[in-house]
Amino acid sequence: MKFKSSQIWLIIGFNVLALFNTWHVESCSYWEPDWELYRFFSPEQPQTQRFKPLYFSWSRFYDEESIKRNELDENLVEWQNYVGNQATQKDLEAIIYKSTQQDWDKIRNYVLLQKPLNDKKWTDNSVVQYWASKKKDAEAVEYLAFAKKCEKYAFKEDVWSESPQNSQEMLLSYSKEAEKRSVAAKEPFFKLRYAYQAIRLAHYAFDYKRVIVLHDALVEPLKTENVIRYWALAHKAGALQKLGQQAMSAYLFAVVFEKSNAKKVSSFLSCKVYSDADWAKAVSLCKNNKEKSTLFFIRGIHPQNLVLPEMMAIYNFDPNSDYLDMLLSREINKIEFTLMPQKVSQTGFEGYANSDQIALYKAYIPKLKTFILQYLSTQKDAQKQSLWLMALGYCDYLLGNPQDARKSFAKLNKTNLTPEGKKQIELFETMVELLEINILDNEQEEKYYQKVKSFNSSALKGLMVATFQRHYQKQGEKAKEYLSYHGLGDIQTHYANLNELLEFAKKDTYTSYEKELLTKISDKNPYKVLQESKATMLFAEGKLDEAEKLFKEAGIHTVLKGDPTADELKDCFDCPRNKTFTKMGLIQQIKLLEGQAKKGSVDAYLKLGNIYYNTSFFGHSWQAMDYQRSGSTWTSFGVDNYFKEYMQTDCSKALEYYQKAMEIADKAGNKELAAKACFLAAKAEQNALFITEEFKKADRTHDGLKPYLNPKYRTQFDVLKNKYKTTQFYKRAIKECYYFNLYTNL
Repeated sequence: MKFKSSQIWLIIGFNVLALFNTWHVESCSYWEPDWELYRFFSPEQPQTQRFKPLYFSWSRFYDEESIKRNELDENLVEWQNYVGNQATQKDLEAIIYKSTQQDWDKIRNYVLLQKPLNDKKWTDNSVVQYWASKKKDAEAVEYLAFAKKCEKYAFKEDVWSESPQNSQEMLLSYSKEAEKRSVAAKEPFFKLRYAYQAIRLAHYAFDYKRVIVLHDALVEPLKTENVIRYWALAHKAGALQKLGQQAMSAYLFAVVFEKSNAKKVSSFLSCKVYSDADWAKAVSLCKNNKEKSTLFFIRGIHPQNLVLPEMMAIYNFDPNSDYLDMLLSREINKIEFTLMPQKVSQTGFEGYANSDQIALYKAYIPKLKTFILQYLSTQKDAQKQSLWLMALGYCDYLLGNPQDARKSFAKLNKTNLTPEGKKQIELFETMVELLEINILDNEQEEKYYQKVKSFNSSALKGLMVATFQRHYQKQGEKAKEYLSYHGLGDIQTHYANLNELLEFAKKDTYTSYEKELLTKISDKNPYKVLQESKATMLFAEGKLDEAEKLFKEAGIHTVLKGDPTADELKDCFDCPRNKTFTKMGLIQQIKLLEGQAKKGSVDAYLKLGNIYYNTSFFGHSWQAMDYQRSGSTWTSFGVDNYFKEYMQTDCSKALEYYQKAMEIADKAGNKELAAKACFLAAKAEQNALFITEEFKKADRTHDGLKPYLNPKYRTQFDVLKNKYKTTQFYKRAIKECYYFNLYTNL
């Protein structure tokens, strides 16, 4: 998810033409996780708790699980008040949200008609007990039984289902029934809830005019202040939007946003304004500054806004508004995501920001600081002052001005801070100290490692690693610089800095952090593991004597699967095999076979060819010279990546030995063995084709098998076809090798 500078708008004059809803669209697409490693300014402040799902996040929301929970809790509180706290919230949740239509038929008969229930789950439920023994609340029972019937029409259980939607006729039928019940109900509590059912079912039936009529007739006259009143109002706002009344719709969604905690997120997502004229009209509909502040707040929490204009507007309406605390927190989180050091994770994640975004935010922060200072000049609340002073100091830190940051933090009255606030300021002060490091010697490294460790913060640990890594780079400590963001897997893939790493791994004493870095190689003996890795690299480079010596010193003897000296007509990587040689043992076998080959042994040449074929990327003993193998890392099939130069894809040495074996066997009159060596040479030659740019770029979709039959890489097939056609091996090859069979019939 990369940002483009054109997508980050500084809203001048409160223009909202493009502010709403580019973020509100989801599909079957990849969503980036929320990179918590970049969140040092904690959004979880006492002043902002009611906005929790709307804390800044590059995921859709900060805490999506709480959104549904908020709706349940808001409704359950209303019900608990209705029953006079005679039932537990847990039991209310069970009977309202976890019951079935069949359950309600039984409960209704039990409470109202005294019929046996015979279901311990419900006879033990405090709501059922209350109704059955103390208050036979027919109106409540009848309402919940009816709501349960409506439930299946209000929700689609499987959102991916291709089955037909609920029919409009059925939805409207239940809507009309709910309307009648609302009019007939005695309790205002149920009048409102029946009205809500009627309104939402009409909405789901796309009868938007009916939604408005029902709301104005059934809800508006009721004077009870109840969250369901605002749930119903949200449906009216949605209907108005569908009917083209954008300004009124936006205004009503803003009202719902402030009044209902459960509907904050849906109101934010639904509040849409597409023109300056509609925006001005929506603001004019507001009855007070609180409502105006809410509209500006909703506009401000769009993630791609720079929200200073909205903050200034809200400040003019109400300098003490908690909307300002929330917008400040979101803005700081957004800025730090862009401006924090590039690498802050063990994975080496480098962030999304480009130079334009960094320049944009660095120019923006001084303007934000000016507003923060204006706010602080009039704010008397100690808790709010602490939040804004921390933000001021952090802005200086993000601009690379640690001394100014210290001055702001020094103004904090720490006695007024909550425990979380004290932890926050300690974290910021440690970050400033890290920024001020000039030379990272062992003493400094140990000091800050232990200090950061005490915070138990993955974010601060990542920042420490990034800071240390930059100093290692500047100080020429290549091993520690590399281990900052790499481990054994990277070392055994690239063999980078192996000599420096070996020197580092045989030191006499280590700091605590150096010990941690070494565990990225091995918990037990990193030096020997590095020796074994270097020996494997030397083996792959053909430096057999040096490799053998290092394998002996390391004392790590990896046993290879299968026999690298054996040949196969068809390559099989996953076939069960017996273990035979260690890497060192294979080197010794190569040396032995080379001696025999010099004396003209055809068997030695054949086995040497097998060894260099089987230990390549294409053979079953590839682990002799590599530590990982995956078809996804093979560039010949159109995927360019950095693995290609480290994979043993060159089969030229195997081809050379096979050709020598064929030559000797042919001269000796052993045509069968010569044919076999020729075929094995053809396999090695074929692999040379697969790693060419020509093959990689070929259009195999339209050209079919043509790229596979390139005559430049089928010379050994020609030899087998023209010279050894009468052998038994030739017949076997025709039968078992599809490519050869096809080639002989061209």
